[in-house]
Amino acid sequence: MGAYYMFLFSIFLILFAVFFYLFLRDRKHQFSPLWLMLSTWMIGLGVPQLHLSRIEKDWYPAFWLLLIVSLCMFVIGFYVFDWIWRKNVTRPFMGADKSAGYSGVSSQQLKINSLRVIIYALFFISLIALAMFYTRAGNFPLLAPDTDVFRFVADEQVPGLINYTAQFARLFIPLSFFLIFYVARPFMSSNPEPINRNATKWDLILIILIGAISLTLFASRTQIFFVDLWVMALYLLMRKPNLKQALKFYPIFLLISVLVLAAVPLYRQYKSYGTTDYLAGVTSIDSSGFNPIGKALLPIYVGVSFNQQALLHVTEYYETNDLQRGKVSLDPFTNIFGKAIPTLNKYKSDFDLCAIFKCWWNTGTYLFPFVQDFGKAAFVFVPFLLAGILAAVWRYWQSSPNFLSLNLYAYACFFIIMTIYLSFTVRAEMYLDLFLLLAIHLAVSKKVIPGYSTNIA
Repeated sequence: MGAYYMFLFSIFLILFAVFFYLFLRDRKHQFSPLWLMLSTWMIGLGVPQLHLSRIEKDWYPAFWLLLIVSLCMFVIGFYVFDWIWRKNVTRPFMGADKSAGYSGVSSQQLKINSLRVIIYALFFISLIALAMFYTRAGNFPLLAPDTDVFRFVADEQVPGLINYTAQFARLFIPLSFFLIFYVARPFMSSNPEPINRNATKWDLILIILIGAISLTLFASRTQIFFVDLWVMALYLLMRKPNLKQALKFYPIFLLISVLVLAAVPLYRQYKSYGTTDYLAGVTSIDSSGFNPIGKALLPIYVGVSFNQQALLHVTEYYETNDLQRGKVSLDPFTNIFGKAIPTLNKYKSDFDLCAIFKCWWNTGTYLFPFVQDFGKAAFVFVPFLLAGILAAVWRYWQSSPNFLSLNLYAYACFFIIMTIYLSFTVRAEMYLDLFLLLAIHLAVSKKVIPGYSTNIA
């Protein structure tokens, strides 16, 4: 690792700090996807500059240009669409919710008891699905002798719906925290009936603990990290904590994030290969001089750097091979509906991961599947359109804070941070999650009549 690479890494680290500060403090665009995306991608661009692996290709000028263009198009897209949403869509709603309080949610909009019932329902459905998963697969990935192999075997043995519902903790844990944050707000005059906060809290804490254990059984760092980021985003958006409050809450969840990103891969390596040095070996990283902390953080480096490598390789691959022309983007829908409508199967993607990069590496930032479909053009139009969607969700939360807008934007924050790792647009569970959030919103939201006061159910 030369001084030049460390200098580049330091520059991107400083830019990350600047953009993240703007994410927290920019009055006009506070908590906006613009600053979160830029800060995230400073990490995505900076970490690979450490060049720890011998099999990593150097980034050549044309690839650097594509990455810079993608970020510029995201910035342009954000400002263009934010102007459109602000002027023509969200303005009628701005300031409409006068009863929105400290939690950022109107006390007149949420049926607390209904939301608790739904959380309980998701919890018990997950317990039933966990039993069905175990019956069909014979074990859980965390407990299997060969964790890595078993994860893929279980995916084949267990139908997708059972697999998805068995991991409902990824939904009911954030929703439980949402309810805890909501009822913990100071007493508001628009809610004349005080809430028994302890009665609301302890049952949810028990559900959260059991859910965390059940989710850990699947040995998936993405799922645990997903929950962790969703909860952290909810706390930020709902409570807008000061420095003292943030220092009480975030260190625990940030520690969980680091431990999950580092410990889960190390555990899977040890269970499957009998050593925690397997990742260093397969990625050709000399970790002999690393201290224990350096070895523990190695999976995080590989996760960031090798996804950029995969993006570089897929860009090169489709310069000389036929594009998928939308088939990869449609995979979530052809996978869900393909059995019911067989004619959809002809639209399934067909590609060889081994020919693109490495057989054992199947992610490559949010741009990877779109490059497969559209080639280098994806670096131009995908960030532009994505910025428009994220700006709309952000403006929706700002203009009308409610159950749906808060959870949608918290979900979007996770999506943004994960753009340097994978694309959730090709994962069917994202669309199922969003459908469930919309359905729950319809079930727990009250219709507010202007000038008419209602109490929380």
